[in-house]
Amino acid sequence: MFKIERHRRIKEILKDCRQIEVSALSNLLNVSDATIRNDLEELEQEGFLTRFHGGATLNDSAAEQSDIPSSSSNQVEYDKNKEEIGEIASRIIKEREWVFLGPGSTNYYIAKALQQRSNINILTNNFLVADVLRGSASIRLLFMGGQIEHLGDYTIPDDWEKELHNIYLDKAFFSVDGVDLNSGYTLSDKPVFDIIRSVVKCTRETIMAVDHTKFDQRAFMKIGDLDLANTVVTNANIPNEYKRYFLEHGIRTYTTYDLKPVTF
Repeated sequence: MFKIERHRRIKEILKDCRQIEVSALSNLLNVSDATIRNDLEELEQEGFLTRFHGGATLNDSAAEQSDIPSSSSNQVEYDKNKEEIGEIASRIIKEREWVFLGPGSTNYYIAKALQQRSNINILTNNFLVADVLRGSASIRLLFMGGQIEHLGDYTIPDDWEKELHNIYLDKAFFSVDGVDLNSGYTLSDKPVFDIIRSVVKCTRETIMAVDHTKFDQRAFMKIGDLDLANTVVTNANIPNEYKRYFLEHGIRTYTTYDLKPVTF
């Protein structure tokens, strides 16, 4: 990656997470710590950031003059079902875990439910998630830069395999457009398909956070069968045949605030 591209990516990341460590940037951009320190020194001379031992913080003036679009949580239409899913999902995230929150408004609601938590590490490419968590000092937020998908409020890194090299996640949350016993999990958005297929490879637990309206629905492309995910977080009123499928295939299913897996 050329220096001008690294500087652009560093600016994108800092404009969304405000503060980041040298080691995190070197892992995300796949370059040495020394290279990142040189980049930060040059960006500090531009007045974009202020360095501290081991990292850098975005300057207020740079944040105000941001040329990277930032999504507003006010643009998200209120959805009670997704809010419930967000609350449930947040409670299965443990302290010190590294968690990926993918594109979509369902992950926005998970982020909102995490705002008062502490000692959690979030990796995301979702502007809605970054907007919610950027002010949470007790949550480490790493934002993945790349091409901006304006319609979906997320970024698309140039090379997912390189971005995720040597990264290990405890949990990864995704939402989809359709859930069907025969067609499995389906999507309409090709970039999100690529995101899910890439992130699944480096996470210990793949979690589908899907509201009940997506069941018995099919979208354009199949991600995988319903056993692709280890865990499903959804509303209590999904069709019984899906509850039976998840139970018979050992897929943990959370639908109530007490967070007990569904049993029959």
